[in-house]
Amino acid sequence: MIRSAARLSQADLSVAPHLLRPKTFVKKLGKNNEIYYTLVKKGLAHNLDPEKEYKFFEMPNLLLDLDAEGTRHVRSVEDTDEKLMTARWAEVPRRRAVQTRSKAFEEQLYESRGKAREIMSQPTNIWRITSHDIVSAALHGGPGPQRKSARELTPADVISGPSSTPTPSRNSKIIEKLRLENGIPQHAVNEDQLLLRWMTLRYNSLTQSSQNRRRTAPSPEQLKRALQTQTTILGARRLVFQALSAGTSINSFQNETKPAISLPHQIRSTCAHILSQDPRNRDLYLQALTFLGNLSERLSSLNAQLGPTLCGLALKLSAEIGSLEALPVWLYRSHHTRSNSKLLMEDALSALTSLQSTLRSKRPVNLQTIEQRQLLFQLLTGIDENDTMAKDSFRTFGTTFLEGDSSSTARRAYSAYIALLGHLGAARTLWREWRELPCSVSRDEDVVLGFCNALKQAVRVMPGSDGEYAPDSSLAACATLDYHAIGMQDTAAWREHVSNDMAGQASVNVAACRAILDLPLADCIKGFGAL
Repeated sequence: MIRSAARLSQADLSVAPHLLRPKTFVKKLGKNNEIYYTLVKKGLAHNLDPEKEYKFFEMPNLLLDLDAEGTRHVRSVEDTDEKLMTARWAEVPRRRAVQTRSKAFEEQLYESRGKAREIMSQPTNIWRITSHDIVSAALHGGPGPQRKSARELTPADVISGPSSTPTPSRNSKIIEKLRLENGIPQHAVNEDQLLLRWMTLRYNSLTQSSQNRRRTAPSPEQLKRALQTQTTILGARRLVFQALSAGTSINSFQNETKPAISLPHQIRSTCAHILSQDPRNRDLYLQALTFLGNLSERLSSLNAQLGPTLCGLALKLSAEIGSLEALPVWLYRSHHTRSNSKLLMEDALSALTSLQSTLRSKRPVNLQTIEQRQLLFQLLTGIDENDTMAKDSFRTFGTTFLEGDSSSTARRAYSAYIALLGHLGAARTLWREWRELPCSVSRDEDVVLGFCNALKQAVRVMPGSDGEYAPDSSLAACATLDYHAIGMQDTAAWREHVSNDMAGQASVNVAACRAILDLPLADCIKGFGAL
């Protein structure tokens, strides 16, 4: 049933509720304009204002009034009333769309605030935005519809306009992850300027929060625990550099005395574990080398240096992927750590072993050109353009065996060094190295056999027209002659000889080999050529 009812005007509705209570007296004027009051018996006091009007309306809802049935002001509900109410109070699509969008904005706001608070409270969170991230986003753009960065554009690109197949950004995945973890809304990725504004706001809030709350830098123990959870080189790199920026003690990166609590040992362990998951992924090795190189430079800028634990790891990784460009850098750094640690010697041995495997491989990979072989020879011996022997070479690690280090690691490193000289055809250097041996070492049968096999290999590889046999040459002079002789080798013949395995040491006469090794250079080379 539908009931008709009265309602006060909007002016009455705006009056406070306590002013609408029943009044006891009503003010009136007499004939002589005298004021007097009368008692109100019931109901609200009447408003004597003639301008006030009362408006009537139909109640929008159905009222069940059993007592009013049959009265003059009540009638039964009809089908037209149902249709009228449905039409009047139907859901408006535009209003519904606005409500949905408003709710989405509200959820987005709560999520953004939650992410911002969460990342502020976690000093070891690797996705805290840094100044480097902002510069990277400015150079490469966001993860939205990709465009070529400004430095990648060519004049043809500018003239022809945007390409139908834009170049994907290499940094897009990182930027997208930063956006998600820092609560930056999705629509920001569609416009680089808006994305940069959001990233700058988040970076400023993190910086100001750190200053206002006087947030302490992650301790070495916290950093060590966080490194144990990392599954990518990128995560480990961001974590370490953010800790350095926050003020983590530099000394913790140089404390290598106790591996169980050493930060460099944990960085090494984390990198080794990640690389072991995909040992054939060359890009992963390059990421690790880039991380270690940047860390070395960062520590150098803080008047510190990378220790032998991480320098040795980089040396080992460089050799495993055959990167002759990275090897001299890490040889230099490893030498200048001034450390004789057992772990560094093991890394040098691993590097030499990897180089041997690469030389023996039949695959057309590194170390297959004359220039690469000459560079490898320089790394082994330390010979430079001034015909002097530098100390930052693999020979330095090998000769520790000659200086009294009787460990098996030093012995194997020296044997690997000698074998590599044989693969490169450095017969003169091998002949001179034999004369540099202490008497106690030259009597070792294993050492004699190593030199014998290496010289047999070198004689097969060295060019046939090589007739430079300067008597009583120094080690540096012999190395210089061998360096230039490598440039005259026949690449095809070299690969054929290197790929063949050497004969077993058991079939070699040690006494005969020692006798040939003691001959002058020309006779020594002829003697091994006849074997």
